[in-house]
Formats: sequence, structure tokens, C-alpha cells
Amino acid sequence: MFTYHYAQPDKYHFSLDSVQLAEFVAKRLRSRPDLETFRVLDLCAGCGVIGFELAWHLRELRQLDFLEVQDVYTDYFHQNAKIVNRPELQLRWHLFNYDVLLGKEWEGKFDLILSNPPYFQAGDGTLSPSHFKNRCRFFLDSSFENFIQALKNSLAYGGEAYFLLRPLQQHGYDLFIETKKLLRDTDISIEKIAQIRGTDVILLKKP
Repeated sequence: MFTYHYAQPDKYHFSLDSVQLAEFVAKRLRSRPDLETFRVLDLCAGCGVIGFELAWHLRELRQLDFLEVQDVYTDYFHQNAKIVNRPELQLRWHLFNYDVLLGKEWEGKFDLILSNPPYFQAGDGTLSPSHFKNRCRFFLDSSFENFIQALKNSLAYGGEAYFLLRPLQQHGYDLFIETKKLLRDTDISIEKIAQIRGTDVILLKKP
């Protein structure tokens, strides 16, 4: 069901959503002639599954950055880099809150961003006794608004960002509509392009 036998925390396993997102994006980009120069970011990377899966499907890729806020994933990422064993890949691990992407030094840095971010806002549903699990599922370290602004700032002109967005109308709002509002005064386009296991795939493009 996925390419590698990944190392990951016992307390929280990655979902097939991440594996299928990487495969879906790879199929869309496979014919691109410039993949070797692509600067790719796996945002909210966890143990790096999306980035590693994408690199397996798109063998021309050379530069992959991984950004994750929880240090518990650092060792698992490096274990997985050894499992993947692709010395031609430039792999960079960043242990940061994605708020850093709002900074000038990250402006226009990536041609392609993929992300399976937290699904829920703080206050939506019951929190787990595990703070680690809660940080995986809920926007606790920053906000959904800053997530969108981080994509906007760090995406290069001509770049694309693909991320998973779960419909949350049962909580009284629609994050897709909220995203459109956040980007309405920009030239960035946003659309729903598919569903993976009941979760929307959102494409954000910077012309």
C-alpha cells in the first residue's frame, strides 16, 4: 500500500491519505520537464512520508525540504532517510513552527508544496490525553490562517501547493470558503480538484 516500510511513532501513525496525496500529485506532474530543478517542501511533514513517496514516484526530483514542529519526529525522519537510501537527493529537515515561512527569507522559496496538515481547529471535538496526538490533529501550534499565509509567502511564482482539507461544516464553518476569503485580494487561485478517502484535495496556484 506504500513504497517503504517507514519508521514512525507508536502513538500516532501516518494515514494512507498522505501516501495517496503524493501519488496523486506525482501523476499530475510526471510530464513536467523541469522536475530536476524543483524545490519541494513537505509541510507538516511528520516522519517525511509525503516527501519520500513523492520522490519515489518522481525520480527526477533532487531537492526536498521537510518542515515539522514536533521534535519527536526528528529521529524517525533520519531513520527513513536511511531506509530510502537515495544519496542523489538533497534532503533538509527543519524543526520549526510553520509561522517561520511568513518571514522574508522564505519568500518564494518553493516550486511545489505538499501538506497533510492538522484537520481540526482548537475547540472542535474532544482532545486526547496525549498532547502529541492533539498537535497532530488540531491547529494548536499556530492557526489555519497562518498556514494559508505560509503557503502564500513561501510559494514561488508559477508554483503549486497541494494540501488536504477536511469538510468541517458540522462545526459551523467551511475552511475552503475561509481559504478563499484569505486569498481574495491576491492573484493566487484556489480550487478543489479531487477527494482522497473523503477529504478534499486543494490546489493553490501562484501565477
